[in-house]
Amino acid sequence: MTHVIKESLKNDPLSSILLSLSTLNRSQKKRLSPMTYVKNTTGEIIMLFQSGSNKSVTRITESKSLLEILEQAENHCKDCGTVSPMICVEHCDVWKVKNEVFETRRIVNQEDHAIKLLNILKNERRLKILDALMERPRSLRELQDYLGKLGYQHSRSTIINAYVKPLLATGLVIRERIRYRLTFYGKGFQGILKGVFLRDLLPIHSCCYEEVVLRELKAKPKTFSELAALVPPKSLSRVLTRLRKKRLISKNPRSEYVFYHRIKGRPEARLSPTEKRIFKAIPKAGISARSLSKEVGINLRRTYKYLRRLRDRKLVFALKMPRTYELTQSGTETAQLLDEVARLTMTSLSAPIPIAK
Repeated sequence: MTHVIKESLKNDPLSSILLSLSTLNRSQKKRLSPMTYVKNTTGEIIMLFQSGSNKSVTRITESKSLLEILEQAENHCKDCGTVSPMICVEHCDVWKVKNEVFETRRIVNQEDHAIKLLNILKNERRLKILDALMERPRSLRELQDYLGKLGYQHSRSTIINAYVKPLLATGLVIRERIRYRLTFYGKGFQGILKGVFLRDLLPIHSCCYEEVVLRELKAKPKTFSELAALVPPKSLSRVLTRLRKKRLISKNPRSEYVFYHRIKGRPEARLSPTEKRIFKAIPKAGISARSLSKEVGINLRRTYKYLRRLRDRKLVFALKMPRTYELTQSGTETAQLLDEVARLTMTSLSAPIPIAK
């Protein structure tokens, strides 16, 4: 295909090259882009087209992370002899890849991006649109037909305003002429969200306090006061109730709230055999009355009676242990998914933002 250009290079005038290129049809010109420029022996700028450059773009976009995509694109551009940046803007597919990564980085860096992103992932229709775009780019009409086949009957205005625009705002989807396609950022979420429906577990259009609690409890059980440092106390009770109803978290029983501890050393006062047995059965870490009753084989009422006697003699003291909340099996799986979402977002943040001069 490049024989026309090579033939023109023999005479070396720029006009002859442009004339030769004008004879190519539209599909041939697409296969010849992007453009680069070099200087000939007389110092004139000659325009050359790189045949097969789409292979470089394919190799670049096969990288797993946005940072890797950007690094490979930068390496590809090192030897580019483009005269004007406008040539890249108009013709270079590699430039489009880099520009998409920079735009994604800008969107992800927004303060409310995490909340917008999580609320999108809890909307079934938006997830269906992501599934459709994972297959291939589609126009608004094609998205309407796709949703219609799944039983979602919506006008194009509703689809664009309620479902597509939020995807554009979070950098998961990009528009190219009349079609929409997944960004590299959006493709990353498709792998971890396949078959998972957060909408069944977490409330939509929320401030994502539930997600914050789940991720915090993944590390270790926490008390109400510890969680209140992360979530407004006025909302925390409602958040914990929602998560308990969905069986994502559980809390310790009320009977385990008070723990009994014994003093160090041997008691100076004389104890009855039962009092001595109860005193020795109390571990250093403390124990609840119900557990102590089972340990010594005495009913709960009598256990409280002897504990009261030991407390009067200053041999035992009680501490109120704050009730802690912990994840259930379902909650752990949901928290792991949220960690994957956070990891992918943080990976996108590692891509640098270009500084305008």
